[in-house]
Amino acid sequence: MLEAIRKIKLRQLYNGAVTLWDNEGTENWWTTIYAAHFLIEAKKAGFDVEDGLLGTMLNYINIRLRNRQTITYYYNRDQKKKIAPKEVAYSLYVLALARRANISAMNYYKANPAMLSLDSKYLLSAAYAVAGDKKKFAQLLPGSFSGEESEPETGGSFYSPIRDEAIALSALIEVDPQNSQIPVMAKHVADMLKNRSWYSTQESSFSLLALGKLAKMQGSSTATAEIRVKGKAVAKFDGRELKYTTEEAAAKEMEIITKGDGRLYYYWQSEGVSISGQYKEIDNFLKVRRQFFDRFGRMITGNSFSQNDLVIVQVSIERAFSTDVENIVITDIIPAGFEIENPRTKEIPGMDWIKDAGVPTALDVRDDRIHLFVDLNNNRQVYYYAIRAVSKGNYKIGPVSAEAMYNGEYHSYNGGGTVKIND
Repeated sequence: MLEAIRKIKLRQLYNGAVTLWDNEGTENWWTTIYAAHFLIEAKKAGFDVEDGLLGTMLNYINIRLRNRQTITYYYNRDQKKKIAPKEVAYSLYVLALARRANISAMNYYKANPAMLSLDSKYLLSAAYAVAGDKKKFAQLLPGSFSGEESEPETGGSFYSPIRDEAIALSALIEVDPQNSQIPVMAKHVADMLKNRSWYSTQESSFSLLALGKLAKMQGSSTATAEIRVKGKAVAKFDGRELKYTTEEAAAKEMEIITKGDGRLYYYWQSEGVSISGQYKEIDNFLKVRRQFFDRFGRMITGNSFSQNDLVIVQVSIERAFSTDVENIVITDIIPAGFEIENPRTKEIPGMDWIKDAGVPTALDVRDDRIHLFVDLNNNRQVYYYAIRAVSKGNYKIGPVSAEAMYNGEYHSYNGGGTVKIND
């Protein structure tokens, strides 16, 4: 938590806004509200939050509310309408939580409900409740979260059907925990989560926040559980978060034996590398490809290298249609035997042959992989980085991947196999 607060402080600009990425100078409205909401929750939980840090964010949010702009909102597969940005209702809700309710802006949007998406109506009604006006809360609160399903957005306010209902549910639990809509909405959010194998950070955070509040309401639970593998107890749950690993559990059937009153929620996950070495290649709305070049710009074929070679890796990404796709993460895992030499080829002498290099929005370099965070604003964009062949031998290489962080249907995986480093 303290590290997250420090990170927010480092990303804050002179005007109070917060950037989406480290070392970026572009303010992001949604990120600023999200950060302010986080700080309010952290302060409520007893963590030390500087008044100036939060105060300047709230000032920025209030200034943004002066602009009565609209956006085109896509929903229910093939429908669209003009609405106020989803940042508006979220801003008003967070300001109310901070005891700085902007009543004039709240009244303006209450008088113009056609400008609000379904989830925004929940947030605005919750803002009234937090501000102490339960009458307007009841007037504006929709009768059910139904009839409108957003088309996931890869940028902007990062909305999606799961995120929208989860943020609405979280706000409703906060202001009216006995509301009859809550069980229905919670079940719907949980079912949507079950039907997906990937979630954006927004979907994860607001689902966790909403369902976590529900779990907290079950504080009187006496439920306990024992996890057994082949009849042998390997772990016990007694009210605290349970984490464990066991090689047996990866291949054998498990049992969860429960006792007491209350509800328990569980999930499990596994990760690793396929023993067979097989992998899936797929292009779904995106197309990512990897090529190897020597330092003079000659393409290397056959995945065969010599020890101490400097190798230039080219990663290209294309889109299947003309619409921009924001916030894509490209991940390239380096095979054993190689080391990342330089993630920025412009710093290497003799790289004049590279004419089409793009600059990623953000870069994350690890020992064994590189992450490029990019917005795809052209039909094709290309990025380069340098690796060095260090240890001779034969090595497996996985596919390069590209995924839209806020819509997992946009993805591409390509180019695994083997590489050889010779003397």
